[in-house]
Amino acid sequence: MKKSLSTVLALVLALVLSIGCVGFSAAEEAAAPAGPVAYLMYADAAWAYQYWSGDAPEGVTPTNVEITGPGEYTVGLEFAEEAQGLAFAAIGINDGEMNLPGYTIELKAIRVNGEAIEIKKGYTSSDDGVVTRMNIYNEWVGEVPSDARSFDGSLSDAAPIIVDKEAFAAVKSVEADFVLHRATAYIMYADAAWANQYWGGAAPEGITATNVEIAEPGDYTVALEFAAPAEGLAFTALGLTNGELSFPGAFLKINAIRINGEPIEFTKGYTSSDDKVTTRMNIYNEWVGELPEDAHSFDGTVEDAKPVIVDKELFTGVTKFEVDFTLVPVTDTAYLMYADAAWAYQYWGGDAPEGVTAANAEITGPGTYTVGLEFAEEAQGLAFSAVGVVNGEKTFNGYFINVTDIKVNGESIEVGKGYTSSDDGICTRENLYNEWVSELPADARRADGDLEGAAPIVVDKEAFAAVKSVEVTFDYIYGKPVVKDDDAPLTAEEAAELQKVDYNAYIGVQSTSYIFRNTWDEANYGRDSENAEFFTHLVGWDADNNAVDYGGTFEDVLLTKDGTYSVSLTTGEMGFGTDDTFRMLFVSTEIPSKLVKDGYVTISDVKTKIGDAATRDYTDVDVSGTYARIVIIDEYNRGDAPFGYTVPGANTAITITFTVTGLTE
Repeated sequence: MKKSLSTVLALVLALVLSIGCVGFSAAEEAAAPAGPVAYLMYADAAWAYQYWSGDAPEGVTPTNVEITGPGEYTVGLEFAEEAQGLAFAAIGINDGEMNLPGYTIELKAIRVNGEAIEIKKGYTSSDDGVVTRMNIYNEWVGEVPSDARSFDGSLSDAAPIIVDKEAFAAVKSVEADFVLHRATAYIMYADAAWANQYWGGAAPEGITATNVEIAEPGDYTVALEFAAPAEGLAFTALGLTNGELSFPGAFLKINAIRINGEPIEFTKGYTSSDDKVTTRMNIYNEWVGELPEDAHSFDGTVEDAKPVIVDKELFTGVTKFEVDFTLVPVTDTAYLMYADAAWAYQYWGGDAPEGVTAANAEITGPGTYTVGLEFAEEAQGLAFSAVGVVNGEKTFNGYFINVTDIKVNGESIEVGKGYTSSDDGICTRENLYNEWVSELPADARRADGDLEGAAPIVVDKEAFAAVKSVEVTFDYIYGKPVVKDDDAPLTAEEAAELQKVDYNAYIGVQSTSYIFRNTWDEANYGRDSENAEFFTHLVGWDADNNAVDYGGTFEDVLLTKDGTYSVSLTTGEMGFGTDDTFRMLFVSTEIPSKLVKDGYVTISDVKTKIGDAATRDYTDVDVSGTYARIVIIDEYNRGDAPFGYTVPGANTAITITFTVTGLTE
């Protein structure tokens, strides 16, 4: 019976190891450590002794280690009796992919029964997008997986089996020493004759490389020294191994360049990547004719950036070459969106209105953050709330928000299961209370991949009856960047067909207390939604979130050819109630954003007239969504209004005029 059970278990675990990592212990019941934990996964040849993290089975004593950042670590196992042979072994880091994105494992030594054994080069990867691992012995992997990465940037000699299993014939103890790397900065270099070259990793004879391990953004220096002077220059660049994985979107900023100890002049460069793995800044690269698409700069513009930023004539008799630089991180701002039942207290990011104090958080990457609001007087009830990251879909594309605690007036309340999404392709959010979402959006995501039971309402609004303060703590978890299928530019033939189509354009608006008309394609209150009647007139809400008809008349327009068009809104007898500010004012069109992004259609000369006020010239076309939108006011994504205005009272018109070119009859 025992042999049969072992055989069955071996077959089950073989399947597991071919598709992912699963823990078979009661570790989930134990208190979680402060950070990710590294451990040694193991199964002997008979699958009698096994370990898969967490609590150990009888006869197995693990030496696990909490990961605090880049550095040297040791994991191991001891067995009560000798473990015979080897079926599988790997180093694992629980939640490594979420908390340590892009990090790599460099195996330094393995000891069996205290004696070092021979090892080859492995690679870092993940079977499930959660656990980071390095296979030591894995017969179920036929080739290096697509997500494999290496501490030195090269996978050419990496393998899933890096030990001789004969060394594991009779094991009482096994230990693995490894270094955890985040990124390594170095200088790529080739002199004019290509006699002195360096491309990272171990330096060839005659060259001494002073590389630097990058644990976090900051100031660093890298250098090369040559035993014999390097003459002339063919190529050089500042490189950051695995930078695109560990510091996605970050910027390299060169502060000084020295040859033989003397500073030289340099101009402005840019940050990019040739392989989506190594981040670089070209210092001298004659092979780049124009800036690559992914070129970016710490100051927000690459207009004056070049791939050649030094005079190569200065590179004569080089014995030492140094570069001082700053790794500038991508940062963003998290905040708590909020509206009480009467829409008296609201916050939507940026400067807080009178009576509201906002505690926002600077986002620098994966981690735990807290945002909150305090009110001068009690905020009564709840109409809407969400955690938002201002530009999260761009700065931290693919990341997840996971709310772990909400305190109202200092007391924790129950929190349900939410999800991460974006309404506009820019701001990342997790809804806490949103009655306007009837079903999960197409872009809904969770770090655990399980959307079953996730909802746009995760709190009981009764807990918000009288609020002086609210505080939300959440984990910001790394996720692989979301790649849109429609990023390819239009072909000329595709564009020509789309230019022949007639497109509608609709005026849209939203005031302070959410008296609104949404974009025509909005899922809940747009033209084709179940609540399409909301699209035909202005709608607001009372204190109990019941719809209120504010009337008004819309004059929309059909765009049939090149020309100048107008859309308008004339308010009803109720105007916009007591509201004196617009959150949004726009024109939503049916024109595909791609037509505008790819330059086939242009929207220009936008003029806005509100009541008897002067006509304002201001053009801003948003093409981040599927359809082009003319933006006049968008406090959520554009900040303050571009000009002063007065919200119109009863029976007053708002007219927006614009010119379209690129449409054919």
